[in-house]
Amino acid sequence: MPLPAAKPFAVLAVAGLLVAGCAGEEAPPSVFSSGLLGALGKVRGNPDSRVAVEYGAPARVRELGERYRSLEGYGFGTIVNTAKLVDDAVGVDPGAFDEAILVGQPPRWGAVLWGDYDVDTVNDRLGEMGIERDEQDGATRWTSGADFEIDFDGPFMGVVQTNQFNSIRTAEGAFAYAPAAAGVDWVTDPGDSTLADDERMSGFARCLGDVVAARIEQVGVGVREDGTEVFCLEGEKSGIERALDGDVPSSREPWDELLPGMEVEQDGDLVRVTAPADGDAPVGRALRAMVTGDLRGLG
Repeated sequence: MPLPAAKPFAVLAVAGLLVAGCAGEEAPPSVFSSGLLGALGKVRGNPDSRVAVEYGAPARVRELGERYRSLEGYGFGTIVNTAKLVDDAVGVDPGAFDEAILVGQPPRWGAVLWGDYDVDTVNDRLGEMGIERDEQDGATRWTSGADFEIDFDGPFMGVVQTNQFNSIRTAEGAFAYAPAAAGVDWVTDPGDSTLADDERMSGFARCLGDVVAARIEQVGVGVREDGTEVFCLEGEKSGIERALDGDVPSSREPWDELLPGMEVEQDGDLVRVTAPADGDAPVGRALRAMVTGDLRGLG
């Protein structure tokens, strides 16, 4: 069935107060890890998926400790508030996966968690819930409701907030879910044109670099593993520098106090702004500025 019109998206993964802590030890690379640009290459590019991308490396973020707590949930923001319930009911711990990506905006979105998990146990639990299943070339497709249906008496009542698990696909290395079957297709069957083939999306990904959490909308924003804050905007360096000489609109705090040590550089058609980790302070300052809308006035 055709997808309904998209509505504004709220980033659900931004947390509240944080406690300073120490970063974890460097983790070995996983066979499921590909980075932001690699993740875009595994997702179908279409008008819906290009609207917004939220990406995270959940397991690594968890290992990095308290300073990175606000990044927990990036890549699975639509279920972050009930992640513990999902783990208890289904056997999927979203924060333990190597990578996660969420594309689109409610109600037209799709998400996938990449990493090692116990597929047999998850399938057994879903089967015990009486959910309709369809075996598909090494994967299992689960349908708990019609596209976009909200059933408060359905099998996931009390597990997810509304219809996040209407459609699920389980397979080795990937757990995909969406409120409609099409959303699962976007993140499991990329086809001939992926988000990495989109010049704008791939440009933002290359500009951001190796991030453990990121969001791309009109701008691209992320945090690197060493705590570096980074955001990329369309425009010219001189104009962005002038804007950053002023104050953050929502707080009237000078930009150079929010992001001390900023560096601005031109990267093709984009301008990249980076700021080093601020001592033991929590990371995620640029992502919060995106949520509050403060970055929109810089370009």
